Amino acid sequence: MPSVYLIHVGGGYVDGDTYLTDLSVEAGAELSVTTQSATKVYKTPKNPVVQQTQLNVGKGGVLEYLPDPLIAYEGARFIQETTVRMEEEAVFFYSDMITPGWAEDGSLFRYDWIRSKLKVYKNDKLVLFDHLLLEPDDQLNGIMQMEGYTHVGTFLILHHQADKVFLDGLYEVMEDFQEDVRFGLSSLPEGGVILRILARSTGMMEKMITRAHAWARCQLLAKDVVRWRKY
Repeated sequence: MPSVYLIHVGGGYVDGDTYLTDLSVEAGAELSVTTQSATKVYKTPKNPVVQQTQLNVGKGGVLEYLPDPLIAYEGARFIQETTVRMEEEAVFFYSDMITPGWAEDGSLFRYDWIRSKLKVYKNDKLVLFDHLLLEPDDQLNGIMQMEGYTHVGTFLILHHQADKVFLDGLYEVMEDFQEDVRFGLSSLPEGGVILRILARSTGMMEKMITRAHAWARCQLLAKDVVRWRKY
């Protein structure tokens, strides 16, 4: 399976930047996509940064889209909109990691807000709409929000064989991470599983998603782990 590395603009995203990524995998084709480094969003005093991603997977195609984490620094406002269109028997793996950048005084959660929307269509039918809004206030670390954690991670698997048995197996693979994180697994109605993570470090999120990805590749695609050498 070929791999593509997306190259960021040097330095990071700043006020008013707008980016569009458009990837298409044709019928029967396979592609793995990552980035060469984290996405850094700096202060946006006038206009938020907007990142739009459009992903298309043809019949029987496989797309693995696993970018590095998003790091939002003090005063950052960021809109992420990802739209995925899949045809019959298509396979899609996706990860998303959100990390708070440090402010000058060393504190976390100094970004203004992050809004992330993920929409997945299968044969033009909306099968998943995930909307995450992080807007720091005095309660963000509290109950029903971040629960004392600082980092949010998501790993999505869309495959017709990703059923309840697969979910139970994935939980067994992940359960030894429970000491310092909170995570949950949910089944999706059109064949798929979503893993959500609350953690206190980027490294922990990356370790968990790497393990889930490796197991999913083995079970669903009969492929070895992807080894992306970046640093």
